Amino acid sequence: MIISALNNGNMIYTSYRNKGKLVTNLEKFKPYFYISTNSIRPTTYKPTKYITRDFEYEEGDWVNLEGQSLVRVYVESAKDIKVAKNSFIQTYEADVPLAFRFAVDKLATLPEYNMRKWYWDMEWQQGGEHHDEITTIVAYDNYDKKYYQWVWFPNEIDYNLVDSPINKDENQIGRKYTFDNEKDMIQSFMTTMAVKSPDMLIAWFGNFADIPKLLDRACALGLNPNAISPTGEVKGVIPTKNGHKFLYSEKGFGTIEQPIGGRITLNLDLAFERQWNDSQRGTLPSMSLDYISELVLNRKKLVSEKFPDPNEFYRRAWLEDTETYLKYALVDVELMVELDETNYCSEAIIALQRLLIAPFNACFYASHMGSIYFMRNAEWIAPTGVKVEKRQEYDGAMIYDPLSENTNGLHLNVAAFDFAGLYPSMMIARNISFETKSEEPTEFGVNILTPRDFSEVKEKKMLYYKTDKLGLLPRAVLELKELRNDYKRLMREARENDNKSEVVKWNNNQMAVKRLMASFYGIVAFQGFGWADVDLAASITASAREAIRLAAFKAKEME
Repeated sequence: MIISALNNGNMIYTSYRNKGKLVTNLEKFKPYFYISTNSIRPTTYKPTKYITRDFEYEEGDWVNLEGQSLVRVYVESAKDIKVAKNSFIQTYEADVPLAFRFAVDKLATLPEYNMRKWYWDMEWQQGGEHHDEITTIVAYDNYDKKYYQWVWFPNEIDYNLVDSPINKDENQIGRKYTFDNEKDMIQSFMTTMAVKSPDMLIAWFGNFADIPKLLDRACALGLNPNAISPTGEVKGVIPTKNGHKFLYSEKGFGTIEQPIGGRITLNLDLAFERQWNDSQRGTLPSMSLDYISELVLNRKKLVSEKFPDPNEFYRRAWLEDTETYLKYALVDVELMVELDETNYCSEAIIALQRLLIAPFNACFYASHMGSIYFMRNAEWIAPTGVKVEKRQEYDGAMIYDPLSENTNGLHLNVAAFDFAGLYPSMMIARNISFETKSEEPTEFGVNILTPRDFSEVKEKKMLYYKTDKLGLLPRAVLELKELRNDYKRLMREARENDNKSEVVKWNNNQMAVKRLMASFYGIVAFQGFGWADVDLAASITASAREAIRLAAFKAKEME
């Protein structure tokens, strides 16, 4: 599902598909944050020098972690919160993006459907008369399972003599749109996108290269780049006297940024890297499409016999080795399609999105995933995050060095052991959570040193965790572990029934749960974030070290 906040700061666009048909909705959603009940309540705020707006306050049953009552504060626009929150000494959840807030408040589930995806790539001229001009665009539509190519040639080229690139599967050949100028080609591409309305645009480094280049050239040619957005909003595009200007042509967009309103953009390189890291297959020396394709698919990008040097190829092949040039662009898209369809990169993130019930861009960072889950399940409201100038230190994980002077050399009867989710398991074992933490001995005390051991005063202090009530963190882990086991059971049953699509589905779901559980440590360790607690992070790592030492000791006893 697509969940986009509009630029006016109080409207949310959502879309999904019902039996393939696009269903859209646009609704007003007023942004808010929280303050303490006893806080001074001004009546107005000034988002700009010339504008004054009213605060709105709402009483409710909201409390912070300490049990103090909170009041909800409404403002006119999400953009106003940055200024409006400065009217108060302490605020809560004033750093929650509007789309995240909407998802938590308004959505109980996300519809399960097959997203319409466009895998796409572009080539542009490097050097010569047409330097920086886009020459060809290729897209693959997973709904009609066809490839489409847009290309233009200068008037002096008889482009009718250029055959359509031959795809590996001739049934997948779509259309080749040929033009005599760049402007008409880009206009046709944007019009086709608007008509077919893909939910997701998938490219390799797309946010850094393809999308900024498309927007930049559209503006330069007098086209309206906003036409590629269902909401009519593209980040970085501003109106000018002569049309539009694109502000980010040099730096592009952030990796998980969603620059096109109402349409998801996915960097397939990022999605693949996450899949690779989750499988613990080591560090990738390169994230180029050529390297990854050879590694995983045993296929490489097309190489021109006439221009084997890449610089020469990008400068001359468009007009001097046209057939190869067009096939080169097509093969790039083919590789992306095959990588995604064989490794289920995009579907894994979609599964995580459905699990979180959140916007697509909430599925990448631990702080986003964890905060959305906690907002739905916690009984209290977290404080607004603050910028941390200096991180508080604490001991991290324990790593045995196999090459140390005491352990190097040949060993016999070597055994390996692994903990099933070490950090989440420690949360359960010690009931480590925000609301169970205590500085006084309780029924169950955790015999560890806190991060305060690293302070200037070197004060050694113990932390304890109450056991009279299961904390939020261990409760969440237990619930998710059970859910993951259910998904694994369904995956096994599907495998036994030789149902590949169901195997993929349940595997994506169980991996989504694993990623969410893994985010919990990251969120408590992310200093400055509203849900962060260095004490919890230190307790988790200390408990993990203790477990590893105990396991190592037991192993040594068995020698």
